Amino acid sequence: PGTEITPLLTPDPTRPDVCIESTLPEETNPCRSASLMAAAEQYCAALNSTSSGYAACFDDVDPAGFYEDCLFDHCSGASVACDVLKEYERACIDAGEIDIVSVVDACGVCNGDGSSCQPTCVGSGDPHYRSFDGVAFNWQGQCEYVLASDCRSGSRVDGATANAFEVQVRNSRRRPLPGRQATVTEAVAVRFPVQRNTVVLEMFRSVADHRLDGLPLPALPYIDPSGNRISSLGRGLSVFVAAVNATVTWNAGSTVRVTLAAGSPLVNNTCGLCG
Repeated sequence: PGTEITPLLTPDPTRPDVCIESTLPEETNPCRSASLMAAAEQYCAALNSTSSGYAACFDDVDPAGFYEDCLFDHCSGASVACDVLKEYERACIDAGEIDIVSVVDACGVCNGDGSSCQPTCVGSGDPHYRSFDGVAFNWQGQCEYVLASDCRSGSRVDGATANAFEVQVRNSRRRPLPGRQATVTEAVAVRFPVQRNTVVLEMFRSVADHRLDGLPLPALPYIDPSGNRISSLGRGLSVFVAAVNATVTWNAGSTVRVTLAAGSPLVNNTCGLCG
C-alpha cells in the first residue's frame, strides 16, 4: 500500500484511475459458537492429532496454518474446508512424504466412505486399500500385485481380448520401522487395448520416468486411435480406458485409484486387490 507500481496487466477502462484502499472491516471468525467449533475440530482432526494418518508429514509440512484455515472454512462451509485437507496432502507429497493416509475418499469427499460416487477402488499410504464394494483392508506385502483386472471371459473389444485391461502395482519397503514391515506403492502399470493390440502405461514417482510401451510419453493430453486418453495430474497421470469405461489415476506419491464409470462392463467383473 502506498507504493506505485508499473502495471503488467492490460488497463481496464471500467476501473478508476486512482487506487482505493480497502475500507472493509477485518474478517471475523465464523466459529461463533461452541457447537460450530466442536464440529470443525472433529472434521479437521487429521491436521491436529499425532495419531492421524497425516502425522508422518508433520515434521516436513507444519500443519498449524492448515488447521486454522480448516477450522475457519468448516465453520463457513464444510465443502470449503475439504479443499484445505486436499491442499495439505498435496503439500506433503511435494515435500516427499508419501506415507500419509488420505482422508479423501475415492469420490473426492473428505472423511467420506466412498459411497457417493461411481465404483472406485483406492490404495494409499502404506498401503491401505478400499475395494470397489467398500471393503477396507491393509496389505503390507513387498512385491508386484494385480490391483484390478478384467475377469470376463469369451468377449472381445476392438479385436483385442477384453481381459487385456489390467492394473498392477509395485509395493516396496519405503523405510525401516522398528518391529514393523511397512510398504508403499511406488509404481503403477496399466495394460489396455488399442485397436487389435495392447499397450502398457508405466507410471512412477518421477515425471521423467513415465513410459508408454517402453518409450517416453507423447505430449499430453494424448488420445490414441481407440479413444484412450492419457492426461497429466500435476506430477501424476490419469488414463481413461475407453473399451471398459474405466479411469486409473496415480498421484506420483502413493495413491492409486481405479474408477468405473456408469455402465462399465467391469462392474462386478474384476479380479485383484480391488475385488
